[in-house]
Amino acid sequence: MQNSKAKMDEFKTRFMDMLHKQTNRQMKIPAMGFSDYFIQTVTTDALPSTTATTAAAVAAAESADADAKDAAAAAQKSDQEILESIEKCYYSADSNPELYELKKVLGAGIDNQLIETTIAQLRTQQKVLTKQVLQNILEQRNACSSEFQAINETQKKLEESLWTCQKARSYLNYARTNLTTNSLEILASYRKREVLKEVLDTLMAIKKLRTTDEELQKLLADHNYSAAIALLLQCQSSAAGFMQYNCVQSLHKKLQETMLLMEYQLDTVLNEMVLNFDMRKYAKLQEAYKLANKSLIAMDQLHINYISAVHSTVNAVVRGYSEPNAEEQPKLLYEQLCEQLNSDKLIPCLISLCKTFWTILASYYQVVMWHNNYKLYAQQEETDGESPDLYIQQKLKKGQSRIWNDILNKVCLFLQSAKLTTLKYDQFIQVLSIVQRLKKVGVEFCSEQSDKLIATMQQQSEKFFKRYHICCVEEICLFLDNESWTPLDSFSHILQLPEFRSVRHTLRRHKSPTTALLASANNSPISNNNCDELVSVHSQDGGGSSIYGSYGYFLRFSEKSSPFDGGLDAAMLEEDILSGIVDEASCYFSEESDDEQKSLQSKEFADDASNQLLVNNTALNVLRCIGRYLQMCKLLHCISPKIVSCMLELLDFYAYAVHEIFGRDALVATDNLYTPRLEQRLRAVETNVLTQIKVWPLNFSSLTNNELANPDTLYGLPQRIVAVEAGRSMFQQFNVLQNYLNHLLPAAERSILTNYLEYGEFMADLAKPVYTCVTSRVIDLTGILAQMAKVKWDVNHVTHQHSSYSDVLNRNIQSFAMCLEEIAKEVPIPGKHVWNSMAHVATHLLVEGFSNVKKCSAGGRALMQLDFANFMSFLELISNQKYPQHRAYVDVFIKSYYFSPEQFENWIEQQRQGDEYSAKQLTNLIQCICVSDKRTRQRLLQLLEGVASSVTPTTTPHKNNHSSGSNLSNVI
Repeated sequence: MQNSKAKMDEFKTRFMDMLHKQTNRQMKIPAMGFSDYFIQTVTTDALPSTTATTAAAVAAAESADADAKDAAAAAQKSDQEILESIEKCYYSADSNPELYELKKVLGAGIDNQLIETTIAQLRTQQKVLTKQVLQNILEQRNACSSEFQAINETQKKLEESLWTCQKARSYLNYARTNLTTNSLEILASYRKREVLKEVLDTLMAIKKLRTTDEELQKLLADHNYSAAIALLLQCQSSAAGFMQYNCVQSLHKKLQETMLLMEYQLDTVLNEMVLNFDMRKYAKLQEAYKLANKSLIAMDQLHINYISAVHSTVNAVVRGYSEPNAEEQPKLLYEQLCEQLNSDKLIPCLISLCKTFWTILASYYQVVMWHNNYKLYAQQEETDGESPDLYIQQKLKKGQSRIWNDILNKVCLFLQSAKLTTLKYDQFIQVLSIVQRLKKVGVEFCSEQSDKLIATMQQQSEKFFKRYHICCVEEICLFLDNESWTPLDSFSHILQLPEFRSVRHTLRRHKSPTTALLASANNSPISNNNCDELVSVHSQDGGGSSIYGSYGYFLRFSEKSSPFDGGLDAAMLEEDILSGIVDEASCYFSEESDDEQKSLQSKEFADDASNQLLVNNTALNVLRCIGRYLQMCKLLHCISPKIVSCMLELLDFYAYAVHEIFGRDALVATDNLYTPRLEQRLRAVETNVLTQIKVWPLNFSSLTNNELANPDTLYGLPQRIVAVEAGRSMFQQFNVLQNYLNHLLPAAERSILTNYLEYGEFMADLAKPVYTCVTSRVIDLTGILAQMAKVKWDVNHVTHQHSSYSDVLNRNIQSFAMCLEEIAKEVPIPGKHVWNSMAHVATHLLVEGFSNVKKCSAGGRALMQLDFANFMSFLELISNQKYPQHRAYVDVFIKSYYFSPEQFENWIEQQRQGDEYSAKQLTNLIQCICVSDKRTRQRLLQLLEGVASSVTPTTTPHKNNHSSGSNLSNVI
């Protein structure tokens, strides 16, 4: 009965939910008119049968009779309007409709009409609502039938479940009643046996723990740390289950002490890996740390050991090369120890430091390679999703930069504290080579460019090179002081010098367009884009194989051998520092072996034997200095602009020295022989070079008093030719380096070299005052001027016979040509420059003589032209050259007599822009031409004086200050 009542309640609840769900979708149903009785009645009558429709009709008829009046009153309103007129309080479950209506009706007193009206309205509303509810019930009939069917099925399943439970309880009751005492005894015996077995296992485990200590000590003695830790961890795990026994507690404490001792031994062996890496031992260590779950801690400790090794070994190495008293001062800092090093111990100490650092780096590199090849945790991952191996890889990668930076700091401190500026050139080149290798080690080790190291070496190189450049200039001064000014034999190209051996292939690759002396070894052009063809197969680094040499240092060497072993003494200068590797920065390539070099030289310079260059010892030494400078450019590109600038200073200093020795003893003024660019070069030497050396000026009195004053040798003309032509050869050979130097220089600095080399006539311009010192002595300037002064230039007729002074001048020229033939047997004569100087002196001598004429007629001008034509024809015949510039110089001066007054005045005006004729010559010319026109003469003289006063005379210390009288000083 209870089940039936529960089912009815559940049905009632579901039915109400269904009604409310349906009505809520269409309309709101007030609580009025729905009592428990009505619901039960509807539920009873709504059973699936054919009488449901009839009952609904009967109820509707009864309701219709009772509410006939109300229907008539509400006929005018629709059902929807009536439903909407129902007040909200009827929809609330906690409201009291009866009390609400009473208060509303009786609120203003008893009004029968209001009561009736209200009752009629309520009935109408009840009718419409009842009608709507019945309609909804009918619509939900099928759903109600389905729900009743589900209830019946549920009831059947409940009955089956009840039967199953009753049957199971009966079986359990049967089993309980049929258990016997024997079964319980069997169970008790089994339990006792299990307890005894557990006790026996405990005793065996305690016995094993007691014997483990001896086995553990044996494993430690054999350095089998992984097995020892595995056994120790196993014993600790086993002992954790028997801590209730006192013997096990003491044994556990002893095992912990053994674990600490083992960790200390592991750290000791791990520290040995820093300087002596052993792959097998390291693998055992990592396995042991993995078992101890301390792999990450061990990796941190390993990095600390490497950093400590870097800091501890440097002091020991430097202290070993320090003075004996430094051993007694253990508190000296690393920088102080470096400062106390002698210059002869700097390079050995630096090599030892690099070897020590290489040992540490090679060991670390092998550690990195080991972890790249072997994974400690193949598939294990931590809770954060990162593998311990990934952490180790990141730690090792960061450690590479950390260790390398520590090494760089130590090396930079050494380079800054040590007195590198006191080294010789060869020694400093060794330092550069060592630093170059160390930089490559850093690039291969951790892809670091070592900017700090390069900046430090740049600073030290600038200091060293500044001092070394001054020493080179002073060395050149020493050569100048002992120079015999005789040509050297068997020199045809700059590559013959050993200082240029390391750039042979480079110069062949960067071949200057104007240079035809560099030929390929196989007589075939080499493309500038194919750098690999220029890599030699010979290398001292790679053991003679460029293929082997192309591998990195860490593959070719180990911690027991280093790139700094062997070849780091004086022989290192001949070593191919960049062997096997194309260096894009310096375009350096490894060179041939000695046999190939000799064969290459024989082929390369066979055609140049007939084109032997004229050089002397000083010029050759300048080229060698440039070769050494170029080698520094190759090793340290950052100071290349400074080095190239010093190369140019060496060339200019040689030219300045030649000028000071051979260009200051002219008998005539040579001011107009200096071009502005020549003036600029000579002044730059005086400002930048001479102020830095202590040995200038040199003593050339013996040379000046002997050779330069000897008329038999044309006043030292052979020596002058050797000095000037050696300078020209030097400049010619320097042009070979142009493309390579442009490659070394930054783009912003290349203009200096380009502007310098554009002035190709530098030595030719310098040759003018040098050769003028000879030609001004060959011609009898005083005698010829005296003879010209005796000639009568105011003749009234045109003569056909030239003057006698012309014959004297021609004889001087002929005598000069004969002397040149004798000198040519010793030294090749640069005929163009020597004869051009002679023509310059002679033509200026003629103009000076013509300008001294006080009175001159048209016949006198014709005589001047006749004398000049006779001289020029003889000069051109004997020298086999033409001199249009010098011919025009004299012709214009002579023909100025024939200018109209306006033309002559314009011509005087034009002289303001040039310096062809001196003020004295123009003054004499004006007085001669305007001898009868005083007003014109005064105007032109004032114009000329204004021009002369507007020009401020400048005196340069390098120009000739000697003169032989007022007449000779104005010849040129």
